[in-house]
Amino acid sequence: MIPHVDSFDEDADLRSRLATLGPDALGELQDILTWPEPSRDTLLRSLLAHPGTEPLARLIAIADTDKVARLRLLRALRDLDAE
Repeated sequence: MIPHVDSFDEDADLRSRLATLGPDALGELQDILTWPEPSRDTLLRSLLAHPGTEPLARLIAIADTDKVARLRLLRALRDLDAE
C-alpha cells in the first residue's frame, strides 16, 4: 500500500521560481498566456531577438505547445496571486 502524503505539492518549485519575478511581471505573464496565438508568436519573435530574454520565450513556447505545462503554469500563477 502506498502511504498518503498530504504535504506533496507538485507545483511548489514552479511557484517559488515564478515568485522571483515579482507581482507586475507575474500579471504580465498571465496576460500574455491568454493573448491570441498570433500576438504571442509576435512577442516570442521579439523576445528571441533580445539577449537575456530566451528563458521567458522558452517558458511561453512550452506553455503554447504542452497543455499540461500550460495548465500547471496558469495554476501556479493563480495560486501566487491568491497568496
